[in-house]
Amino acid sequence: MEETLTARFATKRFTTGLDFVNRIGASAEEADHHPDLTLTYPEVAVTLSSHDVGGITSRDIDLARIISEHAAKLGVTATPDHD
Repeated sequence: MEETLTARFATKRFTTGLDFVNRIGASAEEADHHPDLTLTYPEVAVTLSSHDVGGITSRDIDLARIISEHAAKLGVTATPDHD
């Protein structure tokens, strides 16, 4: 089973979630490293993994930090995982 970093972010509004996903997408394109994203009301789920090595690498950690910065700027908070 592949190791992943996962997080869920409470966006409270669909439009905030969409803005958050768009920011993540732009950063992912810039880094050429693409997370799995799920946009629902009222949250965004993010899963990071380096599929080429089947686990977590510095690319995932770096993108996770950028995602956290986007979340802070939007006032979006991480929530406990539901699984």
